[in-house]
Amino acid sequence: MDTKRVLIVDDDADIRLLVDFHLSSDGYEVLEASDGMEALGIIKENRVDLIITDITMPVMDGYELIKALKKSEDSSGIPILVLTGKEEERVSRADMEYQPDDFLPKPFAKEELQKKIERLLAI
Repeated sequence: MDTKRVLIVDDDADIRLLVDFHLSSDGYEVLEASDGMEALGIIKENRVDLIITDITMPVMDGYELIKALKKSEDSSGIPILVLTGKEEERVSRADMEYQPDDFLPKPFAKEELQKKIERLLAI
């Protein structure tokens, strides 16, 4: 079985560390980026099975990242899970032209994260 590769995109190093710890202990290979622009570079150079991203980030935010990923033939099929601390982000997703595959509000339980990841990778 291939090890699944997950890209965590968040400008908060503590969140990246926490998610990395949970995923690595579950056997996933984890890549990290601090903003959407860095994430696009990583995706260009690496196979990525799932992207977990924040919305509010410098340089390129999560909405811009999602739009770029969904528009590209190379990355449009990669599932995207948005971790957000802002409840209004869940509401505003209806206004997005390109939507993520799922949302998970911060703070989150490891079990919630695991279930969402398993569901997205089964698609």
